[in-house]
Amino acid sequence: MTRVLLIGSDRYFAEACVARGLEVVAVRNAGAIRNGVLTFPEEVRQLPVADQTNTEAVVSALAHADLTLSDFDGIYTNYELAVVMTAGLAQAAGVPGPGADVAVLMRDKYLQKQRLTQAGVPVTRSQVFWTPPVPADVEELGYPLVLKPVAGVGTEATVRVEDPEAFRKAVASFFPSGTAHKGLQVEQFVTGEEFCLDGWVHDGNIGFSSVGRYARTCLEAVEAGESLRIYRCTEATHPGLAAEADRLAADALAALGLRSGVFHLEFFRLSDGQLLFSECAARRGGPFNEEEVRVSRSVSLAEAAVDLCLGMRPQAMPSDPVCEVGSVHPKLSSGVVLDLPRAEELAALDGVEYVRFYTYLGATYTGPSSSLYQPAAAMLVSAPTAADLELRLDQVETAFVKGAVVSPNTSPRHMRDFQSDVLGRDDLQYRPFTSAAGHEAAGRSV
Repeated sequence: MTRVLLIGSDRYFAEACVARGLEVVAVRNAGAIRNGVLTFPEEVRQLPVADQTNTEAVVSALAHADLTLSDFDGIYTNYELAVVMTAGLAQAAGVPGPGADVAVLMRDKYLQKQRLTQAGVPVTRSQVFWTPPVPADVEELGYPLVLKPVAGVGTEATVRVEDPEAFRKAVASFFPSGTAHKGLQVEQFVTGEEFCLDGWVHDGNIGFSSVGRYARTCLEAVEAGESLRIYRCTEATHPGLAAEADRLAADALAALGLRSGVFHLEFFRLSDGQLLFSECAARRGGPFNEEEVRVSRSVSLAEAAVDLCLGMRPQAMPSDPVCEVGSVHPKLSSGVVLDLPRAEELAALDGVEYVRFYTYLGATYTGPSSSLYQPAAAMLVSAPTAADLELRLDQVETAFVKGAVVSPNTSPRHMRDFQSDVLGRDDLQYRPFTSAAGHEAAGRSV
C-alpha cells in the first residue's frame, strides 16, 4: 500500500489520501491534537510531537512508531514553517519534492526577490538586516517603507513606516534587546491592487491556476483592523488578468526552481497596469483558499497536492466559473466572547457556502492583531454577479458581528453599564439590594 507522511494539520490533504485508499501517517503538534479543532479521519495514524517543525522530533516520532523515512512514498506539508524541513526529509527519503535549496527560496522572501531580480522579474527593492539598522542604512529605498520578518507568515509583525523616526521605533520593536534576533526585511511600499494566484505546477508547467483579489491590500487591512475579504476573479470581472498572472508566475517559478508542487503567489497591479511580484509560497493559501477554488473552479488543490507529492500530474479538470465567489474573515472587538450567532443561521443566508468559527465562548481578544491569521470566523459566499456578492458578504458579516456578544476590556464602571445595557442585568448594578421579603421583615421590625 502507498504510504504518505503528512507534517502538520492539513485535514483536506489527509481526507484526500484516505479517499484514495492511501495509508497516511500524520506528525502533528501535540497541542493541535489535544484541542480537537482539526479532527482527522480515524484511518489516519497520528503521531504527536512537541514541535512539528523540528527534524529530530519528527524523525524520533517515526522511530518510536517503528517507521523510517524510507517507509514512505511521499512526504508533504502545508504548514509554512515546516516547508524547508519537509523538503529536506523528502530529499533524504528519495521521494518527490522541491529540494531543500528551492524550499529555502520559497520561505526566505529576501533571497526570493534577489533571485527574481537576477532573472528580470519585476519586484520591489528591498534590503535585509540581521542586526538593528539605522535610517541611513535604508536611505536609497526611500519612504514609505515596509518592515517584516524575512521568513514570516502572513502579515505577522509587518508594519509600514513613513519617516526615519517611525523607522527607529519599528526597528526597536523588532529587535527588543538591541541585539540580533531574526532577519528583518525592509522594502519599498507599493501602492496598487493586491492579488493572489493559487495553483499547481508539474515538470515546470503550470497546470492550473486561479486568481484572487484582496478587497484591500493585506497590510492596509491589518493597519485598519478590518476584516479580510478575498474575491475569486473571473474573465468578466478582470479580463485578461489570468493570462498575465500566469506569465508572471511561470517566470517566477522557473527562476526559483519550483518545478512541481502547489503554490500561492501574491502580486500587485500598479496604476499603469504593470504586475509586480510580491512573494510566493510552496503551499496552498491561507483561510478558505481550498474552499474558494473548489466552489469557483471545481478543483481541489489539496487533492492535487497528493498527486504531486507522489510525483504524478494531477488529473482534475477545472470548470469555467459559473458564479462570483468570495470570502470574508471578520474580526471582533477586544474583550471576552460571551455569545456567538449560530452557524446554521449564518449558513441559511443567501449564497453562504461555508461557515467556520475560529473563536469560541470564553475566548479573549486583545484588539486588532498584527496578523491576518487572527479572524474570529470565516464565511464563503457565492452570487450570480459581483454586486450581489458584495451585498451577500456584507449581510453575513453584519449578522456575525451583531450576533456576537463581547464584553469590553474596560473600567469596572463601564463593565457594569455593559451588564445592564447589553445583557439586561440591572440586578448587577452597584447598589444595595434586598429581597421583597427582606423589606417586609424590616418593616415589621420597625
